Formats: sequence, structure tokens, C-alpha cells
Amino acid sequence: GDTHRNQVFCVTHNVSPDVDVVHYSWTYFENEGAEEQREQLIRWAQRMERRPMVHHLVARGKKNTCNGDNRANVDLDKAYAEYGYNAFCIQTGLYFGGHDYDSEVEAGVNRFGWKFQGDGYHNTTRYGEELPEGDARRDSLGTVYRNWHPGPLGFQVASDAFAYVYVTGLLMALDIIEEDMNAGVDLLDRWFVTDGRRLGSAEEENGNSPALRSSAISPPSEPSGHRPLHRALPALNMREPLFCDPLYCSTPHPPNCLNYEKPTFGTPGIAVQNQAGWEIFTEKNKWNKMVGKMDVAIIKAMHDPQWERKCTHLDACGGIWASDSTQGTLIFELPSSKMTAGLVMLCFCCGKQPGGLSIAEAMFLQNQNVTVSLNDRVLDKSTMDVYPNKKCVRVLKQFGEGEYEKEDTMLLKLEMADQDPDMAYESKPHVKVSHVVAL
Repeated sequence: GDTHRNQVFCVTHNVSPDVDVVHYSWTYFENEGAEEQREQLIRWAQRMERRPMVHHLVARGKKNTCNGDNRANVDLDKAYAEYGYNAFCIQTGLYFGGHDYDSEVEAGVNRFGWKFQGDGYHNTTRYGEELPEGDARRDSLGTVYRNWHPGPLGFQVASDAFAYVYVTGLLMALDIIEEDMNAGVDLLDRWFVTDGRRLGSAEEENGNSPALRSSAISPPSEPSGHRPLHRALPALNMREPLFCDPLYCSTPHPPNCLNYEKPTFGTPGIAVQNQAGWEIFTEKNKWNKMVGKMDVAIIKAMHDPQWERKCTHLDACGGIWASDSTQGTLIFELPSSKMTAGLVMLCFCCGKQPGGLSIAEAMFLQNQNVTVSLNDRVLDKSTMDVYPNKKCVRVLKQFGEGEYEKEDTMLLKLEMADQDPDMAYESKPHVKVSHVVAL
């Protein structure tokens, strides 16, 4: 299934273009080497119009370090703090509150263990405090960690921490604005690009924007006790990447993506020129999927369909599929003007495959019933590889590979072979595409 490795490529479709902060949290999927995906996300977010900051939520976190004893984490922090990158660890945050968790562990009490209620400061969430004593839901809401995932109280710690940081920043900005107003400073000149252009315009890319000639914003006429303001550094002046491939993460545009899964809040960057008879699907979730057993029992006892709708998990697998030639040719129009690397990637859906094969291998690379072409030239599957995880295939690694060069129009086509009309539906070699990526 999906992981951080493929989902960072779809930031522009997954999140709204209006966001100021992108949250990243894949604590239990990352294992080794995840700094590559975090760096990709940081750098690609800076290529988005509003240049949102990336904030990393870590579901665990060592005492007093927030995983700061990891060299790669420290390097990322130092390199990208000036672009707003930061991290918060739930467990480390609780330690910093002053509670003596170490003594409790020595006494056999592990508040970070599975299903433990109470974090040492509170026994339930604010929502839970409004419920009567003895209410099973009240106790359930006080769970710090359901298992390896945080429970309601654990997530409240994280949401409170983020809210506190953001509101503190807003109050600081308002204080400075008020001080500027009292000093007679032109607020539009100090805080905004006043000629109607947004940062990220062509002139910024050439380094000519007046807003970027100096990183420091001129101070008000009266001395201020506040720390000085600094404009965001130009995205195209970013340092060389530490972990990710410069071919992919030093591009002037973020990847363009079409993601058929739900939910998405952004704009697809790849158009479907011809859907033909290929069918779009979304897997339906039962309301109790990924809901704890205690909560399931409580909600079942309510006999209330509204509560069931509230609990239905928003995430759902999806894609566009076909099984034989009668469904025609699926054509994606890739955004040639925004492609500089030449990466073209397809991801597939869903579930376990026979023979221990990955989804990408079984559904595409070893499936002789599907062909893919770029501008009517059939692509050679032997040159492709599984990338960046087991559900995706790098159809084209870069421009120049196999003499494939950038053209004004880039059409990616998928076609299925003829099948025996008497073959049972479940026996037909389906292809289900969940993501299309171009960079």
C-alpha cells in the first residue's frame, strides 16, 4: 500500500494550495532512509505558490531529544529551519512537562504502553471531561497510546502543541504590526510584495524581485524589543540537497500528480485526455474500520446512524481500472511545461498479490496484457524499475533515457490486450492505477 515514499510525490494533489503548513507523520512506516522523503517534501513544498512550512509529527520520541540524537534529523533541522521546518515528538513533549516518567517505569507503570489511560497531567481529553464519571467513552478518550498509534489523549497533546506554536506566532506578528502602525511604517511595503506579484513569479526565479534583494525586512523607525523579521529565502537559492536526488528535488516545480485515492484537497496536475471504458472506483469503508473495540461497542449500543457516519474513516483506496481491450485506450496528458527531470511514475492498487510479487510487479511489470506508450512509442518494461515503493513503477527515469526527450505534448497511454470473452471476470488480468506522477 501507500507509504511516505510515494505520497510525498503527490503533495500538490493531496493538500490544498491554500495551506500555510504541511504536516508529515509516518512514524511507523519510515524505518531507515526516510530523511530522503522528508527532504523531498520540504523542498517541493517550497516550490508551491504559498511555500508552506513542513512540520513533522513524531508519534513517539526519545526523552529530551525528539530523535535529535539521529545525525540525519539534526542535519535536516539545521539545513531547513530557515524555511520553517520543525518537528514535534509526543513522548518528548510530555517529558518536557516535568512529569517523572522514569520513576514510574521503575515502579512498573508505563504510561506510554498500550491502552494506558492518563498521561500524568490529565486522565482524559477536554471532550472526555464533559462526560459523566464512569462513562466508558470518558475512559477510552483518556488513552495515551491505543497500541503503537497514539490514542485520543496522545493526539490532544500534539494538537495543543501545534496550536500553541501557531497562535504564539500570530500574536507576535500582531504585536509587531501594531508597533509598526504606531511608528508610521508603511505596512504594505514592510509585509507584502506591493506590485501585485506573488513570490514565486518569474522575476523571483531570476533573483530580481525587489522583495528578495535583502533577506532582512527594514526595521521600523523606532527601536523594537521584538526579534527582527526576515523574509523567506528564495526557493531557487536553496542549498544542494543532503539526501534526495538533485535531479528530482532541485526542480523549479513540485511533482504533478493525479491521485485517485480519497481524500484529496488539492488540484490534480495531470489531465485525463481520454478515459474510454476504463472505470474509476473507490473502495468503501465500513464505519468500524480502524475503530477501537471499546468504541465500536459503545457506538453500536447507541443505534445511531449519525455516530456511525462520524466514525467512518475518510481514507479510502481507489483507482481507475480495466481488464481487456474492449475498454479502449486510457490517455493521460502530462504537464510538459512543468516537467524538467523527465520522471514518469505509475502506482497501482490494491492488496496482496500471488507468488510473493509486489503490486507493481504482478499488476504491471510482469503483466503481459498491458502496454504503456509515451507519444505513441511503446515503452520497454525491462528498463523500468519498482520505485519508490512496492506499489509503484518508474516508467521513465529522466529525459534522455532511451532517447525520450521532452516534447511540447506528452501523452501517456495504457492499453489492455484482447481477452477470451468466456473468461471469468475474476480471472482476467486487471490493471488498477491509483497514482500518476510527472516531474
